[in-house]
Amino acid sequence: MITGFIVIFGVGIWFFWGRTGTIALSSEEVYTVSETALVSESSALAYTSDGSSISLSQNTEIEISAYYYGASLKGEETTLAAFDMDGQTYYIDAAQLSLEQENTINAYIADNLDYPVTEITDELEDSFEQSAYKTDDGNPIGVIIHDTGTDNSTIDSEVNYMVKHYDTDGVFVHAFIDSDTILRIADEDYEAQGAGSKANPYYIQFEMTHENSASGFAEQLANAAYYTAYMLKKYNLPVTLGQEDGTGTVWTHEMVSNYLGGTDHVDPTDYWTEAAQRYFGTSYDAEDFVELVQAYYNQL
Repeated sequence: MITGFIVIFGVGIWFFWGRTGTIALSSEEVYTVSETALVSESSALAYTSDGSSISLSQNTEIEISAYYYGASLKGEETTLAAFDMDGQTYYIDAAQLSLEQENTINAYIADNLDYPVTEITDELEDSFEQSAYKTDDGNPIGVIIHDTGTDNSTIDSEVNYMVKHYDTDGVFVHAFIDSDTILRIADEDYEAQGAGSKANPYYIQFEMTHENSASGFAEQLANAAYYTAYMLKKYNLPVTLGQEDGTGTVWTHEMVSNYLGGTDHVDPTDYWTEAAQRYFGTSYDAEDFVELVQAYYNQL
């Protein structure tokens, strides 16, 4: 059995050797949260920085204080959740946890739909301009959520309109999402043109059509959260709400208007608010969506 603790300050990485495996955490790939979760496995191991581990039984409740994304557990890349128990900090594979969803719609998605996953399909449109992101590494730094603003349109009609009017409007997003479909129409490795000059060079963007039932709205939110989590994971980004200072990875178009400028749209706030009240008698906002994204992110 090997136990030990090494800190390499120059690169900001901690390596924890435990009795049953190795954990590697980066000080640059961590974000703080305050979330309640239950252990979803019949028996799950949690590790400490001194190389020891404990076994947690199913339904053990923990309070997550931080996530380490891009971490390593037994040589496999994963997301690790940090929590305190009996005065000790532990780290556990986030895939072994079930998050408590306080929002009514998120709870419905968890309990009634069991976090459904819809395949991401591709119909890439070659007429859209491909411009590199204006970031140091050429990758996006987050995701922006839009809604179409039209009650009775479909993904096909919206995509057809966008393609037909691209030469005059110069507007497109990377994907469209409804209750059944996640359709990519542009390569996320290149910027879209849907949220103004302050946001386009930095963020992946998708549109939500309008659903007309409780199940449809919930399934659409689930698809949107899965797509968002998938893209954040793909580009090794955390799950954090956009902020006034420009930090954060999950943005609504309204937040872009309020915090970054260059646009004056307020979607999808009205759509989410009205649909949540009509179909579930509750509210829904960007913070609720981030909690749903985290649940999907933990399983990727």
